[in-house]
Amino acid sequence: MKNGKEVQAILTAIHCINYTGEHRDGDICKITDYAFGRLFGANTNMLTLCCVGRSKADIMPEITELLGQDTQYKKYLEEHKK
Repeated sequence: MKNGKEVQAILTAIHCINYTGEHRDGDICKITDYAFGRLFGANTNMLTLCCVGRSKADIMPEITELLGQDTQYKKYLEEHKK
């Protein structure tokens, strides 16, 4: 898999953003939980606890930092500014 090392950070961002709001999507929760189990042999329990009771605005600085450290997402954003 090309750039497979980025997968955990991307899944973490998706899981956390989904968990920080009134409109949680149960299917996204199941998919990210399944992915963490299958790909990394881990579950999302601790990750979920870090998100409970927080808003998207609260968590985005941490998500942005994570993506900046472990992915090329910032570069992608810069290249795709509209």
